[in-house]
Amino acid sequence: MALEYYANIAEIVGVILVVVTLVFLTMQIRQNTRALRSTTIQSVMQSEIAMMSLLVENAATWEKIQSGTPLASGEETRRAIVLFNVYMIETESRYHQFKTGYLDAQPWDGRLGTLPGVVRLPIFKLWRSSPGGESHAADFLALLDELVKGNRNEQQ
Repeated sequence: MALEYYANIAEIVGVILVVVTLVFLTMQIRQNTRALRSTTIQSVMQSEIAMMSLLVENAATWEKIQSGTPLASGEETRRAIVLFNVYMIETESRYHQFKTGYLDAQPWDGRLGTLPGVVRLPIFKLWRSSPGGESHAADFLALLDELVKGNRNEQQ
């Protein structure tokens, strides 16, 4: 009888320890998720700053890209494609971070709101057929192709 009593007490203590462990693990997972989201947001901001710095350094070419002004030479066209690729790499990064849940909707929605205009720029066709334009993830390229066709709601 005494042995059963102690076995029951040990079982109850074991259950309590399992519950405490699960509560602790839940708290750790939440804390790690918050830290990861914070790191992702910081990474997005640092990437955005680096991209803006590059665009400012190449402001004349970037202005031509945005305005649709014809590019002057082969060198300028190559520079424009590289600059545009940098923009699209950063955009794709946001896309994947948003899709995996590590980035809130607001930063992605801000960029998504600009994409319908971006895919109408003359440089988009040049970029899309370049090696840089082909080297992105298939789901991201499909999103861009849907925007080109006008099949995607701009608010999605």
